[in-house]
Amino acid sequence: MLDFTEEQNQAPSFILIYILTWCAWHNQLFSHFISAEGDFLTRMSTAFSEMGENQFILVLFFTCIIFLGRLAFNYFSFRSRELLNSAEDTFENIREDQKFAKNSDIANLMDALTKTKQQLVEAKEREKDAIKDKNDTLKKLLSLQNELDEANADIAVLTKSQQLSAK
Repeated sequence: MLDFTEEQNQAPSFILIYILTWCAWHNQLFSHFISAEGDFLTRMSTAFSEMGENQFILVLFFTCIIFLGRLAFNYFSFRSRELLNSAEDTFENIREDQKFAKNSDIANLMDALTKTKQQLVEAKEREKDAIKDKNDTLKKLLSLQNELDEANADIAVLTKSQQLSAK
């Protein structure tokens, strides 16, 4: 926690944030000031009298929420940076340890890649054979359809000739 508090960025003071929040919350003060007539003090007194009630506690609550939100954001960003830095250190340490050790992961990965390539080649061959068989079957079907059409045409011609000879 000490590291977190030491690495905090400079932030605007609480009073400045409170004043800005108060001005944003009581924005009608400025519209009444601009619309009033007279010198500066008359305008200021008119604006404060038209404002109604001053909500100090509500503005203080919003200012605290802004500060807590800023603190939470900075804390989570600090923790994430710290986690990333520690993860990089761990990775570098692991890689340094493995420099001289036999690494069988790469060999296993290459074996799996070779087997996958072989399976892909076999699958492509099976696909080519299946496409060839399908095309052959379609050719046979079309030739049978043509023969059937020719036979139907011959039957129709014979039927016509028999009907003409019977008359």
